[in-house]
Amino acid sequence: MFFISIININRYKFNTFQPFYIQLNCNSTLCNNNSNNILDSFLKDNKLKPVYLYENLHLDETRKTILKNTKDLSGIYLIFNKITGDYYIGSAATNRFYARFSNHLLYFRGSKILKNAVRKYNLSNFVFLILELFPEIVNKENNKKLLDLEDFYLKSLLPNYNILTEAGSSFGYKHTELDRIKMNMNYSIQRRELIGNLNRNKNIPIETRLKMKEKALARKKISFSEQGLLNMKKNSKAIILYNLDYTIFGEYLSIVEAAKSINCSEKTIRRALKTEKKILKRRFIVKYKE
Repeated sequence: MFFISIININRYKFNTFQPFYIQLNCNSTLCNNNSNNILDSFLKDNKLKPVYLYENLHLDETRKTILKNTKDLSGIYLIFNKITGDYYIGSAATNRFYARFSNHLLYFRGSKILKNAVRKYNLSNFVFLILELFPEIVNKENNKKLLDLEDFYLKSLLPNYNILTEAGSSFGYKHTELDRIKMNMNYSIQRRELIGNLNRNKNIPIETRLKMKEKALARKKISFSEQGLLNMKKNSKAIILYNLDYTIFGEYLSIVEAAKSINCSEKTIRRALKTEKKILKRRFIVKYKE
Protein backbone atom coordinates (compact mmCIF):
# COMPACT_ATOMS: atom_id res chain seq x y z
CA MET A 1 0.00 0.00 0.00
CA PHE A 2 1.46 3.36 -1.03
CA PHE A 3 0.95 6.70 0.69
CA ILE A 4 2.37 10.21 0.45
CA SER A 5 4.66 11.31 3.21
CA ILE A 6 6.38 14.66 3.66
CA ILE A 7 9.88 14.05 4.97
CA ASN A 8 11.38 16.26 7.67
CA ILE A 9 13.11 19.02 5.73
CA ASN A 10 15.56 19.66 8.57
CA ARG A 11 17.28 16.50 7.38
CA TYR A 12 19.01 18.60 4.74
CA LYS A 13 20.30 22.15 4.59
CA PHE A 14 18.90 23.78 1.50
CA ASN A 15 19.88 26.84 -0.51
CA THR A 16 17.94 30.11 -0.55
CA PHE A 17 15.10 28.69 -2.63
CA GLN A 18 12.03 27.17 -0.99
CA PRO A 19 13.06 23.76 0.41
CA PHE A 20 10.90 20.76 -0.35
CA TYR A 21 11.45 17.05 -0.02
CA ILE A 22 8.71 14.63 -1.02
CA GLN A 23 8.78 10.86 -1.02
CA LEU A 24 6.11 8.35 -1.93
CA ASN A 25 6.76 5.65 0.62
CA CYS A 26 6.00 1.96 0.28
CA ASN A 27 5.28 -0.27 3.26
CA SER A 28 8.19 -1.61 5.28
CA THR A 29 8.22 -5.03 3.60
CA LEU A 30 9.05 -3.44 0.26
CA CYS A 31 11.42 -0.64 1.22
CA ASN A 32 15.12 -1.13 0.76
CA ASN A 33 17.03 0.59 3.56
CA ASN A 34 20.36 -0.13 1.91
CA SER A 35 19.40 1.80 -1.23
CA ASN A 36 18.31 4.77 0.88
CA ASN A 37 21.64 4.64 2.70
CA ILE A 38 23.46 4.83 -0.65
CA LEU A 39 21.52 7.98 -1.52
CA ASP A 40 22.05 9.54 1.92
CA SER A 41 25.78 8.84 1.77
CA PHE A 42 26.02 10.33 -1.71
CA LEU A 43 24.34 13.56 -0.62
CA LYS A 44 26.40 13.78 2.56
CA ASP A 45 29.75 12.96 0.96
CA ASN A 46 29.24 15.53 -1.80
CA LYS A 47 27.67 18.12 0.53
CA LEU A 48 24.64 18.40 -1.74
CA LYS A 49 21.54 20.31 -0.64
CA PRO A 50 18.75 19.39 -3.09
CA VAL A 51 15.80 21.73 -3.45
CA TYR A 52 13.46 18.92 -4.52
CA LEU A 53 13.83 15.16 -4.21
CA TYR A 54 11.37 12.62 -5.64
CA GLU A 55 11.30 8.85 -5.19
CA ASN A 56 8.99 6.10 -6.51
CA LEU A 57 9.09 7.58 -9.98
CA HIS A 58 7.05 4.67 -11.35
CA LEU A 59 3.90 6.05 -9.72
CA ASP A 60 1.58 8.39 -11.64
CA GLU A 61 1.09 10.43 -8.49
CA THR A 62 4.81 11.18 -8.29
CA ARG A 63 4.89 12.30 -11.92
CA LYS A 64 1.94 14.64 -11.41
CA THR A 65 3.66 16.13 -8.38
CA ILE A 66 6.87 16.74 -10.34
CA LEU A 67 4.90 18.38 -13.15
CA LYS A 68 3.05 20.64 -10.71
CA ASN A 69 5.97 21.63 -8.48
CA THR A 70 8.48 22.37 -11.24
CA LYS A 71 6.22 24.54 -13.39
CA ASP A 72 8.00 27.72 -14.57
CA LEU A 73 11.25 26.64 -12.88
CA SER A 74 14.70 26.06 -14.39
CA GLY A 75 18.00 24.78 -13.08
CA ILE A 76 20.13 21.67 -12.53
CA TYR A 77 18.74 18.16 -12.00
CA LEU A 78 20.28 14.81 -11.05
CA ILE A 79 18.93 11.31 -11.69
CA PHE A 80 20.27 8.82 -9.13
CA ASN A 81 20.37 5.01 -9.20
CA LYS A 82 19.78 3.82 -5.61
CA ILE A 83 21.11 0.35 -6.37
CA THR A 84 24.48 1.19 -7.92
CA GLY A 85 25.04 4.78 -6.82
CA ASP A 86 25.47 5.91 -10.44
CA TYR A 87 23.89 9.15 -11.60
CA TYR A 88 23.18 11.57 -14.44
CA ILE A 89 23.31 15.38 -14.35
CA GLY A 90 21.60 17.81 -16.69
CA SER A 91 20.10 21.29 -16.97
CA ALA A 92 16.54 22.32 -17.71
CA ALA A 93 15.40 25.61 -19.21
CA THR A 94 12.33 27.39 -17.86
CA ASN A 95 9.36 25.02 -17.45
CA ARG A 96 11.41 22.11 -18.83
CA PHE A 97 12.12 20.01 -15.74
CA TYR A 98 9.24 17.63 -16.36
CA ALA A 99 10.18 17.33 -20.03
CA ARG A 100 13.70 16.33 -19.03
CA PHE A 101 12.36 13.87 -16.46
CA SER A 102 9.92 12.22 -18.88
CA ASN A 103 12.32 12.15 -21.83
CA HIS A 104 15.06 10.43 -19.82
CA LEU A 105 13.02 8.05 -17.68
CA LEU A 106 9.68 7.46 -19.43
CA TYR A 107 10.27 7.86 -23.17
CA PHE A 108 14.03 7.07 -23.26
CA ARG A 109 14.86 9.94 -25.61
CA GLY A 110 17.99 11.01 -23.78
CA SER A 111 21.12 9.17 -22.63
CA LYS A 112 21.34 5.58 -23.92
CA ILE A 113 23.43 4.64 -20.90
CA LEU A 114 20.72 5.90 -18.56
CA LYS A 115 18.00 4.21 -20.63
CA ASN A 116 19.73 0.83 -20.35
CA ALA A 117 20.21 1.31 -16.61
CA VAL A 118 16.51 2.09 -16.04
CA ARG A 119 15.50 -1.00 -18.00
CA LYS A 120 17.91 -3.13 -15.99
CA TYR A 121 17.25 -1.82 -12.47
CA ASN A 122 13.62 -0.65 -12.80
CA LEU A 123 12.34 2.92 -12.59
CA SER A 124 11.29 2.46 -8.94
CA ASN A 125 14.98 2.35 -7.97
CA PHE A 126 15.76 5.81 -9.35
CA VAL A 127 15.45 9.23 -7.72
CA PHE A 128 14.91 12.58 -9.43
CA LEU A 129 16.59 15.49 -7.64
CA ILE A 130 16.71 19.19 -8.40
CA LEU A 131 20.07 20.36 -7.11
CA GLU A 132 19.77 24.07 -7.78
CA LEU A 133 17.26 26.49 -9.27
CA PHE A 134 18.27 29.09 -11.84
CA PRO A 135 17.07 32.55 -10.68
CA GLU A 136 16.12 33.90 -14.14
CA ILE A 137 13.78 32.97 -16.98
CA VAL A 138 16.10 31.18 -19.39
CA ASN A 139 16.49 32.75 -22.83
CA LYS A 140 19.09 32.88 -25.56
CA GLU A 141 21.02 35.65 -23.81
CA ASN A 142 21.41 34.06 -20.37
CA ASN A 143 21.41 30.38 -21.39
CA LYS A 144 25.22 30.40 -21.17
CA LYS A 145 24.95 31.08 -17.42
CA LEU A 146 22.77 27.99 -16.99
CA LEU A 147 25.24 25.89 -18.98
CA ASP A 148 28.13 27.21 -16.87
CA LEU A 149 26.24 26.12 -13.77
CA GLU A 150 25.64 22.68 -15.28
CA ASP A 151 29.30 22.46 -16.27
CA PHE A 152 30.30 23.19 -12.67
CA TYR A 153 28.25 20.24 -11.40
CA LEU A 154 29.46 17.96 -14.20
CA LYS A 155 33.11 18.62 -13.47
CA SER A 156 32.65 18.57 -9.70
CA LEU A 157 30.65 15.33 -9.46
CA LEU A 158 31.82 13.53 -12.65
CA PRO A 159 28.57 11.61 -13.31
CA ASN A 160 29.21 8.26 -15.00
CA TYR A 161 25.85 8.18 -16.80
CA ASN A 162 26.80 11.29 -18.78
CA ILE A 163 28.48 10.67 -22.13
CA LEU A 164 29.72 14.26 -22.43
CA THR A 165 31.97 15.74 -19.75
CA GLU A 166 31.06 19.28 -20.74
CA ALA A 167 27.64 20.87 -20.63
CA GLY A 168 25.61 20.66 -23.82
CA SER A 169 23.12 23.29 -24.87
CA SER A 170 19.36 23.55 -24.76
CA PHE A 171 19.67 26.10 -27.53
CA GLY A 172 21.40 24.14 -30.27
CA TYR A 173 25.01 25.18 -29.82
CA LYS A 174 26.54 21.72 -29.48
CA HIS A 175 28.38 22.06 -32.80
CA THR A 176 28.57 24.75 -35.43
CA GLU A 177 27.57 23.91 -38.99
CA LEU A 178 31.25 24.13 -40.01
CA ASP A 179 32.12 21.53 -37.38
CA ARG A 180 29.40 19.21 -38.68
CA ILE A 181 30.64 19.46 -42.29
CA LYS A 182 34.20 18.69 -41.18
CA MET A 183 33.05 15.76 -39.03
CA ASN A 184 31.13 14.30 -41.97
CA MET A 185 34.26 14.53 -44.13
CA ASN A 186 36.36 12.83 -41.43
CA TYR A 187 33.76 10.10 -41.02
CA SER A 188 33.93 9.33 -44.74
CA ILE A 189 37.71 8.90 -44.48
CA GLN A 190 37.38 6.64 -41.41
CA ARG A 191 34.76 4.54 -43.15
CA ARG A 192 37.01 4.02 -46.17
CA GLU A 193 39.86 2.95 -43.87
CA LEU A 194 37.56 0.48 -42.10
CA ILE A 195 36.50 -1.08 -45.39
CA GLY A 196 40.16 -1.25 -46.37
CA ASN A 197 40.99 -3.14 -43.17
CA LEU A 198 38.29 -5.69 -43.94
CA ASN A 199 39.80 -6.35 -47.35
CA ARG A 200 43.45 -6.57 -46.32
CA ASN A 201 43.36 -10.31 -45.71
CA LYS A 202 41.96 -11.09 -49.15
CA ASN A 203 44.29 -12.48 -51.82
CA ILE A 204 44.26 -9.96 -54.67
CA PRO A 205 46.43 -10.60 -57.76
CA ILE A 206 49.45 -8.29 -58.19
CA GLU A 207 48.17 -7.00 -61.57
CA THR A 208 44.86 -6.00 -60.00
CA ARG A 209 46.65 -4.23 -57.15
CA LEU A 210 48.78 -2.22 -59.59
CA LYS A 211 45.70 -1.10 -61.51
CA MET A 212 43.96 -0.10 -58.28
CA LYS A 213 47.04 1.85 -57.22
CA GLU A 214 47.21 3.73 -60.54
CA LYS A 215 43.55 4.73 -60.30
CA ALA A 216 43.99 5.86 -56.71
CA LEU A 217 46.99 8.03 -57.58
CA ALA A 218 45.15 9.57 -60.52
CA ARG A 219 42.15 10.45 -58.37
CA LYS A 220 41.93 14.11 -57.44
CA LYS A 221 41.92 14.85 -53.76
CA ILE A 222 38.88 16.83 -52.68
CA SER A 223 39.61 19.65 -50.26
CA PHE A 224 37.47 22.58 -49.18
CA SER A 225 38.65 25.99 -48.10
CA GLU A 226 37.11 27.71 -45.09
CA GLN A 227 35.23 29.94 -47.53
CA GLY A 228 33.95 26.89 -49.35
CA LEU A 229 32.66 25.41 -46.13
CA LEU A 230 30.98 28.71 -45.31
CA ASN A 231 29.30 28.69 -48.71
CA MET A 232 27.91 25.22 -47.96
CA LYS A 233 26.54 26.55 -44.72
CA LYS A 234 24.81 29.46 -46.48
CA ASN A 235 22.73 27.03 -48.52
CA SER A 236 20.87 26.00 -45.36
CA LYS A 237 18.25 28.17 -43.67
CA ALA A 238 18.36 28.97 -39.98
CA ILE A 239 15.31 28.00 -37.95
CA ILE A 240 13.95 28.81 -34.50
CA LEU A 241 12.18 26.37 -32.19
CA TYR A 242 9.62 27.82 -29.80
CA ASN A 243 7.93 26.22 -26.84
CA LEU A 244 4.15 26.09 -27.15
CA ASP A 245 3.92 29.30 -25.09
CA TYR A 246 6.15 30.99 -27.72
CA THR A 247 9.21 31.28 -25.49
CA ILE A 248 12.34 30.46 -27.48
CA PHE A 249 13.62 26.91 -27.01
CA GLY A 250 16.55 27.20 -29.42
CA GLU A 251 17.95 28.79 -32.55
CA TYR A 252 19.71 26.58 -35.11
CA LEU A 253 21.75 27.21 -38.23
CA SER A 254 20.00 24.44 -40.15
CA ILE A 255 17.24 21.84 -40.04
CA VAL A 256 19.90 19.15 -39.68
CA GLU A 257 21.29 20.78 -36.55
CA ALA A 258 17.83 21.20 -35.01
CA ALA A 259 16.86 17.60 -35.80
CA LYS A 260 19.95 16.22 -34.05
CA SER A 261 19.44 18.48 -31.05
CA ILE A 262 15.86 17.30 -30.33
CA ASN A 263 16.39 13.76 -31.61
CA CYS A 264 13.95 13.70 -34.51
CA SER A 265 14.22 13.29 -38.28
CA GLU A 266 14.78 16.15 -40.72
CA LYS A 267 11.64 15.09 -42.60
CA THR A 268 9.55 15.61 -39.47
CA ILE A 269 10.75 19.21 -39.18
CA ARG A 270 10.26 19.88 -42.90
CA ARG A 271 6.69 18.56 -42.73
CA ALA A 272 5.95 20.77 -39.72
CA LEU A 273 7.31 23.82 -41.55
CA LYS A 274 4.84 23.20 -44.39
CA THR A 275 1.80 23.12 -42.10
CA GLU A 276 -0.23 26.17 -41.10
CA LYS A 277 0.32 25.91 -37.33
CA LYS A 278 3.89 24.57 -37.67
CA ILE A 279 3.51 22.33 -34.59
CA LEU A 280 6.42 19.90 -34.14
CA LYS A 281 6.11 16.72 -32.06
CA ARG A 282 3.25 18.33 -30.09
CA ARG A 283 5.91 20.17 -28.09
CA PHE A 284 7.37 22.87 -30.31
CA ILE A 285 6.50 25.50 -32.89
CA VAL A 286 9.09 25.65 -35.68
CA LYS A 287 9.71 28.61 -37.99
CA TYR A 288 12.39 29.81 -40.36
CA LYS A 289 14.47 32.67 -38.99
CA GLU A 290 13.63 35.86 -40.86
